[in-house]
Amino acid sequence: MMKLLKQAFIIGLTIFSIQSNAQQIKSSTMTNEEIVTKFLNGFNKPEEIQESLALLADDYRFKNPMVELNSKEEFIVLAEQIGAVITGIEIVNIAEKGNWTAVFYNFKSSVIGLESNTGTEWFRIEDGLIKESNLIYDTAEWRKFYAQMKQ
Repeated sequence: MMKLLKQAFIIGLTIFSIQSNAQQIKSSTMTNEEIVTKFLNGFNKPEEIQESLALLADDYRFKNPMVELNSKEEFIVLAEQIGAVITGIEIVNIAEKGNWTAVFYNFKSSVIGLESNTGTEWFRIEDGLIKESNLIYDTAEWRKFYAQMKQ
């Protein structure tokens, strides 16, 4: 009888441990809002940019009024250029609907005349990775800046 109770106790403890471990794995999974926030915060902290880029799917698609990219690899090249002039991103508000997360934010730059900008970016997330995003912002002054750079 004692041996049977001991086996039942061990089985119960094992099941409890498995359930606890599964619970910890689930609770360590980031929400869509957390994924997007971590991604954007990488532009505030250069030492964390690799963690941000790790949140992108290999076939990540990025679009803004001036460029359309179709892979994580293409975006990394752009991110290096962005990182050279963006000095910070301040999230104002986040809204979610299904697998879409919309973020309204202010982004600061070191470019004279473009120090403060407002944008909204829509992110589609699948299986814990950002599959695509569409950034919307006023590009009038940015187009002038890029045109001067090409001269």
